[in-house]
Amino acid sequence: MLNNIIIRLAIYYITWLLILNAIFHIFPEILYYVAQERERIFVGSSLDSGADPAVPLGNIQEGVNRLADPEHTIPVVVALVLAFAVTLPITWVYAWTHSAKKYSQSFIQTLLVIPVAISLVVFLVKGSLALAFSLAGIVAAVTFRLSLKSTIEGVYMFMVIGIGLAAGTQLTTVAYLASLAFVTITLGVWKINYGAQPPVLSGWRIVSHDHSAQTSGTKATGNSYDARIEVHTTKVETAQKATAQILKSGTKQWQVADVIEKEDGTAIVVYDVLLKQSVDLPILIQDIEQSKKSIKNATLTRV
Repeated sequence: MLNNIIIRLAIYYITWLLILNAIFHIFPEILYYVAQERERIFVGSSLDSGADPAVPLGNIQEGVNRLADPEHTIPVVVALVLAFAVTLPITWVYAWTHSAKKYSQSFIQTLLVIPVAISLVVFLVKGSLALAFSLAGIVAAVTFRLSLKSTIEGVYMFMVIGIGLAAGTQLTTVAYLASLAFVTITLGVWKINYGAQPPVLSGWRIVSHDHSAQTSGTKATGNSYDARIEVHTTKVETAQKATAQILKSGTKQWQVADVIEKEDGTAIVVYDVLLKQSVDLPILIQDIEQSKKSIKNATLTRV
């Protein structure tokens, strides 16, 4: 059951929700510290604003006292744990929805670490406009080069940055719901393969892809082919070699009409064929599917 990604994600999010609810119920002072920290951030004051002016800056004892003070340490711990926890399922979704060719271990590790780093930066610059501008200048002086393989990776990066900011500003609900919504939408779009083919219009009406494929096949081939075969595969070259051997014996003539590569790493090889009268079509399709393990399935459409 845990191999089902939907069940795994549901268990993860519900478990974290129950854990947080139990912790806040047992230790309600945590919510007080978090609320105080959020108020300090949004009103523009810092933890140091209430410091005793008689205590010199850099005093070791003062630093130790602040480190041991739960009012200062608990909001930081909550932000870091939350940033890591709600980003982890996003990295799972990235791994599940990307093929081995497009998968990047360094990118997935970056996704997991960036929200934690951003949460720390928020604590660093809060309440100090001068420090915020100084940090911006340092970042601008350093050239970061991040090679993204697809535009969706930019969306992943933007989302984890937002989660880091939400966690750092103690907006725990926003961080949790943002992660849950992003995971749900991303998996849904990936599952239904949204936008795989552009819509075909005839005037103000949408034409079905099957009808448009038959029409385009007839016009392009000048009625020299009577059927179209779609081979769904994970390895285009291997599938083409295996399919070619079968088409030579089962058709009068054939050609590769199109190769459609999908985002999940699979591809559809489209063939225009002129079938022999003596060919048993179900057996032809079955022979194509069984020719190589890289071929997932094959379908035939009459033109």
